[in-house]
Amino acid sequence: MRIGIFGGTFDPVHNGHLEIAEKVEHWFSLDRVHFVPAVRSPHKAQPPEAAAWDRFAMLVLATRPYGRFYVSTVELERGGVSYTIDTIREFRRQMGTGDDLYFIMGADAFRTLTGWKEYEELLRLTNLIVVSRPGHVLNAEGLPEAFRPRVRILGPDHESTWEHGPYIYLCSGIHNETSATAIRAALRRGEMIAHLVPPDVATYIEKYRLYRDAVTI
Repeated sequence: MRIGIFGGTFDPVHNGHLEIAEKVEHWFSLDRVHFVPAVRSPHKAQPPEAAAWDRFAMLVLATRPYGRFYVSTVELERGGVSYTIDTIREFRRQMGTGDDLYFIMGADAFRTLTGWKEYEELLRLTNLIVVSRPGHVLNAEGLPEAFRPRVRILGPDHESTWEHGPYIYLCSGIHNETSATAIRAALRRGEMIAHLVPPDVATYIEKYRLYRDAVTI
């Protein structure tokens, strides 16, 4: 099987996340995409604003219409700071060695990859799918020379990939400018966000008054 792993805080999950996952699923002919909400990211100074299980619930609501999308509790159950290498090892343990893993990340996170815990082992265990992010150049300049031969550049006209890696795919044709930070800020200002998140997620945010005391959806 070909398994996508989409990690992040998802604070909250939004339409951009789903659009990226749909494109990755198509481009890489994935059998499943697992969304993996983090308890707390080691790369962010502040913890997520919404509680971990609220973010999990919103992901379940958001992914419900998609037959190949799943939500994993592996990082929530482990607790503490969520390190990607630990998550990939757990997926590899569960899936075995016969499945191909594809970890989905943004260009902003990719720039800091060499500072991640055991990043060399991470690159041995999984393919990386790096997608564009506003304000960040999508290239492999910060990658050590030893890993440069693994880089594949996939442009907007790409259709599907069947290579057996592990490889590092730089995907300029997969991007979305929706920002969870901007959504939280809009909620604090009392602005409508229904066009930015799935309807059930908007309802959940309103019902539980997440991100501000009074929410206007």
